[in-house]
Amino acid sequence: MPLTAQQVSKSKPGDKVITLSDGSGLELRISPNGRKGWRFRYVRPNGKRNMISFGTYPETTLAEAREKRIDARRLIAKGIDPAEERKREQNERQEIVRNKFITLAQEWHKTVITRWKEGSRRGRQCWSALERYVLPDMAERDIDSINPLEWLEVFKRIDEQEKFEQRRKVHAYCRDIYKFAVITGRATHNPLIDITSALQRPKKSSFPFISQEELPELIQAIELYDKSKMVQTGLKLLFMTAVRPSELREAKWAEFDFQKGIWTIPAERMKMNRKHRVPLPRQALKLLHELHYVTGSYGILFVGRNANSQFLSNAAFGMALKRMGYEGRHVPHGTRHTVATGLKEMGYPGEWIEMQLSHKLPGIQGVYTHAEHMAPEQRPAMMQAWADKLFPNE
Repeated sequence: MPLTAQQVSKSKPGDKVITLSDGSGLELRISPNGRKGWRFRYVRPNGKRNMISFGTYPETTLAEAREKRIDARRLIAKGIDPAEERKREQNERQEIVRNKFITLAQEWHKTVITRWKEGSRRGRQCWSALERYVLPDMAERDIDSINPLEWLEVFKRIDEQEKFEQRRKVHAYCRDIYKFAVITGRATHNPLIDITSALQRPKKSSFPFISQEELPELIQAIELYDKSKMVQTGLKLLFMTAVRPSELREAKWAEFDFQKGIWTIPAERMKMNRKHRVPLPRQALKLLHELHYVTGSYGILFVGRNANSQFLSNAAFGMALKRMGYEGRHVPHGTRHTVATGLKEMGYPGEWIEMQLSHKLPGIQGVYTHAEHMAPEQRPAMMQAWADKLFPNE
């Protein structure tokens, strides 16, 4: 007799597996632990007996199990093995998931993050950009089904916000995801290789920075800044060292040799991926000694407001300049331009200045010249003279 819904619901487990038949190969198996599972027995097209699962009860009801039995018997009537058909469908579903843009993006990101010198920080920035600009439209799409015009719309939307550098990065990420897809056999071509020719070309512009005539006024504003002694110290050190703001903000006390007056920034923190030695003038050493009393026990110079184990916010220096009235006129990174111009006007060699900025020399010089110009009369003397000009009373 066929089973009833009440019979299935009220059936109790025993010491051994109990099997209740609904007929035509469908049966309910009740384990001693109380688990109830649907099974379907049938004969394969090759004449061998087989059994497959139709799920567990109550997740799969009696009516649903019977529908699955009907579907399976239809396949058998056509000479198709239900177990093999199930495997084929599972493979198709897995293939669909494997070819989704989101799947490939995740696999690519996991692969490249270990090769980026910035490590997890760049990885977070990359994934954040993809989540904001790309994944809302492309996450569930088969990567080979997205046409160039659709990508063009994605990048144009970023261009409309005048975020040209962000668009360049997002395009590079997506282009490399396609490369990964082609290599792993899940895409036939890369539509993002030549698409930049159809995008707006941003106007080249440098970071805003003040002139030498305006410099004394800014130095005075920094001297009078009283919102944060730590931020004030950082702004002064930027002018005394000409390092990039991130290189200073993420500096660690272990990098400093106070006896020799040298700050050695490790290669993994440098844009050019090479170690950089920075001479420290007398005024910088004084500021660092004062700062060490405050943050020396934390391992890092500029600690965050909410956690001593985290770096100062990357917006801190810029916000201070805005409060001083320099919004649109000078930004932290622009300090390097101001310092370089000032040193050039003081008559120092371009090679010394370029090395202070950790720039690679142009042409053949960049290949064969590795001089650091760290003799006492060279970069150390140059930066001391510069510090004496800006902060004679420190």
